[in-house]
Amino acid sequence: MEHILSLSYGKDSLACLGAIEELGWPLDRIVHAEVWATDTIPADLPPMVEFKKKADQVIKERWGIEVEHIKGKNTFESCFYFKRGRTGRKTKFDGKIYGWPMQRGQWCLQQLKRPSFYTLKNAIQYVGIAADEPDRFHNLNETKKSPLVAVGWNEQRCRQWCEENGLLSPIYKTSTRGGAGSVTIKALGSFGF
Repeated sequence: MEHILSLSYGKDSLACLGAIEELGWPLDRIVHAEVWATDTIPADLPPMVEFKKKADQVIKERWGIEVEHIKGKNTFESCFYFKRGRTGRKTKFDGKIYGWPMQRGQWCLQQLKRPSFYTLKNAIQYVGIAADEPDRFHNLNETKKSPLVAVGWNEQRCRQWCEENGLLSPIYKTSTRGGAGSVTIKALGSFGF
């Protein structure tokens, strides 16, 4: 059975590398689900694209593993215009497009990232859930584990580890949360969308 780290390039998923090392857990692969705005435009802004390249180099040099970048079939654009189908009962949303993702009920993860990970069968998947995020523990099971919970690292410790190892993403220099989706939405907002 393979042991695979699901890497988002956020502080928690990157800190999993340090926690895995501290725990002595096996690590065979590191996989990142790329998110695209359109078929030709990545959802990440240039500083994040450059950071990913730098982080990939550090990971390859220190852990000897090349990060696999996988892409699902959907983009923000295709999901934005996707029309909702009937759910078996008539709702006010039938036939309407999904539109912009919202703070609650985001379709981003479901439509853009998860389909990419369906290929990771017969594997133990490591995910970046910190020890101080108990409301997310329900996502953990026999095949989905958090090294951060096992070693007891909270979000502050994850950020510290990333800073100490030169792996703190540029998204944390201006905010405490965010990733490809929120960066794209912030960028589109600045263009008046």
